[in-house]
Amino acid sequence: MSRSTRSWLSRRMAAGRSRRRHQLLRVRLRLQRAGWAILRTVLTMALPFFLLVTGSVLSHRVLATPGWVSTQIGCVIATICVALLGARLWRRWTGRDRLREISRNVALPVVLLFVIYSLGWVTSPEAKSPEIRDLHPTLRLAIGTATLTDPHVVVTEISRNRADYTRMGLTPISNSNSLHFEQTDGWTHAVDLRTRGRSEVRNRLSQLYFRAMGLRALRHGGTGDHLHVGLPRPWR
Repeated sequence: MSRSTRSWLSRRMAAGRSRRRHQLLRVRLRLQRAGWAILRTVLTMALPFFLLVTGSVLSHRVLATPGWVSTQIGCVIATICVALLGARLWRRWTGRDRLREISRNVALPVVLLFVIYSLGWVTSPEAKSPEIRDLHPTLRLAIGTATLTDPHVVVTEISRNRADYTRMGLTPISNSNSLHFEQTDGWTHAVDLRTRGRSEVRNRLSQLYFRAMGLRALRHGGTGDHLHVGLPRPWR
C-alpha cells in the first residue's frame, strides 16, 4: 500500500471517529436536556402540593394557628402558586394575561377539591383507625397528599392514653407529653403508619417525604416497627 493511500485511509478513519464523537455528544446533550425538562416538570407539578402542606405546617409552628386556620393558610398559598403557574402557561400559549380568571375559575376550585379529598381520605379502606377524625387537619392533609404516590398508606394508631402505654409495657410518665395524647386544641398531633409488608426503600422514601414537609418522622420499633409522624410543637 502506497504512502498516499495510507494517508488517505488515516484521514478517513479520523473523520469517521470525529463524526461518531460528534453524534454521541449530540445524543448526550439531548438526553441531558430531556432529563432536565422532565425534572423541571415534575418539580413544578409538585410545588403546589409542597406549599400546601408546608404552608400549613409552618403556620402551625410559627404562628400557632388553630388546625383549620393552618389548613386554610396552606390552601391560600397553594392557590396562589397554581394561579401563577397557570397564568404563566396560558400567557406562553396565547400571549394573553388571564391571572384573575385562572385564579377564580381554575386554581381555587382545583385546590379546594384536592383539600377536600385529602381531608376526606379517611373514607379509604387504607385508613384503618376509627379515631382518624381526631387527627390534626394538617397531618390529615399531609397523609392525604402522600397517598397520591403511595396509595397503600395504612394508619395503625392515632390517639392514646396513659392506660395504653401501660398495656404496651411502657412507662406512662415518660410519655406524659406524647403527641398521641389529645392536645390543648382538641386534636391529636401524631400518627403511626404501617411499615411491615412494605419495602425498606418505600419506608425510607415515606420518612423523607414527611421530613421534607416539615413534620417529625421517626422510625420506632419498641412496640412494633412503625413510622411515627408528628407535628412539630409551636415556637411559642
